[in-house]
Amino acid sequence: MQIERLPRKAGFIWIVICAVGSPVTAADQDGLNIRIVDGQGAINNVRTHTARAPVIEVRDQKNVPVSGASVTFQAPATGPSATFGSERVLVTQTDSEGRATGRGLVPNGVTGPFEIHVTASFDSKVVSSVIQQINASPSESRSSKKLLWIALAAGATAGGVLAATHGHGSSPAAVPQVPSTSLVAGSSSFGPPQ
Repeated sequence: MQIERLPRKAGFIWIVICAVGSPVTAADQDGLNIRIVDGQGAINNVRTHTARAPVIEVRDQKNVPVSGASVTFQAPATGPSATFGSERVLVTQTDSEGRATGRGLVPNGVTGPFEIHVTASFDSKVVSSVIQQINASPSESRSSKKLLWIALAAGATAGGVLAATHGHGSSPAAVPQVPSTSLVAGSSSFGPPQ
């Protein structure tokens, strides 16, 4: 039996599926729990420096939100990573709903998957979890180039019709038969309707 290598895009999709399908709750033996509310499996854009800030919720053994728990978000020191403002580590506290947000998350310029380690502590109880994210560099948008070509084609057609209908001399110029053109959103072809 021969095993074929997956193309790079297929491998990237597999990473995204694994990241999204990962568990989102961590529990301590003492009953302190971290639930990842937002940011798990997020894809950050290194071109625009935009990222999804991680949001976690800390609850006790009775599933009650824990207010005032100390929470540490820590991004990797090397490779694909991000910073919270200008720091790799952010220390904050949970609000009245037991939630803490990793504010100011900005991806670095390195593409690939990475993990943000999260630790919460309250009354000498400690629990940790991991948030998986991916830094990606999407290719330049082709829709803007397509829009430019559509605008050029429409301008050329309008200019041709205008020139043909406003000929020089005393007699009006004959209007040429111009085949109709159809433009469909998302389509990359031009021509008469079919």
